[in-house]
Amino acid sequence: MTPSDRPVVLLTGATGGLGSAIATALAADGARLTLTARTTEAVAKLADELRAAGGEALPLPADITDPSAAGAVARRTVEAFGRIDVLIDNAGVEGPVGPFWEVPLDDWWETVRVNVMSTAAAAHAVLPFMVGQSGGRIVSISSAAGQSRWPTLSAYSVSKAAGIKCMENIGYEAREHGVSTFSLHPGIVPTGLTTAAVTDDALATSWHARRRDWLLRQLGEGRGTSVERAVRAVAALAAGTADHLSGRYLTVDDVLGVPEPDQRPDLAPR
Repeated sequence: MTPSDRPVVLLTGATGGLGSAIATALAADGARLTLTARTTEAVAKLADELRAAGGEALPLPADITDPSAAGAVARRTVEAFGRIDVLIDNAGVEGPVGPFWEVPLDDWWETVRVNVMSTAAAAHAVLPFMVGQSGGRIVSISSAAGQSRWPTLSAYSVSKAAGIKCMENIGYEAREHGVSTFSLHPGIVPTGLTTAAVTDDALATSWHARRRDWLLRQLGEGRGTSVERAVRAVAALAAGTADHLSGRYLTVDDVLGVPEPDQRPDLAPR
């Protein structure tokens, strides 16, 4: 594969646990990466690590919820690499925890705003380039909370539901231009937001403790997904193995198949 044949991937939320794992795997597979997140130092550090391992990474720190910043990241990516083949929309926040009527409405709305705009602004920025080149893929990291519900995390649930509908509509609108979209539920992955939730020693309320205990129970009973398996599902969608499912909400098992019992990860808390 020549350098110009290697796919160009724009990854948002690149410095979180799942984001950095995705970046590492895709760089090892030869992708040319644009890494974006809000923290300048963390983005630069990750890019340095990938380049030291032989990968190609362009660090572009930005607040991806800002449409003008998202547009600048997309343009800089095309200037550097010539195109954008894949957007992996991984940015987002968990938001307030508790019954809807007990959490501050401003905090609730800010979570919805951040999560919806991080998806919408990034997609809006890359789609003109994808449509112009007659092809591209958007993989939006989603959640079962958006497909059904997640009581006491309603802002997160509502925002993820909006993201799923965003991908569904874009997938329909852009299919004639060769663009595929996916909402991928990676499962309960023992990194990133999950790790923060189960290791927080200063739980703010009993609702935070209930969320932690539920997550630990799911992981301990083997209902989680390993980081490696979640990353493989992202990579498979980015490579086009499921383009016939464009617009859909998918789980890791939908993409990779259900593993045999002895292949399920051992995620019991130690």
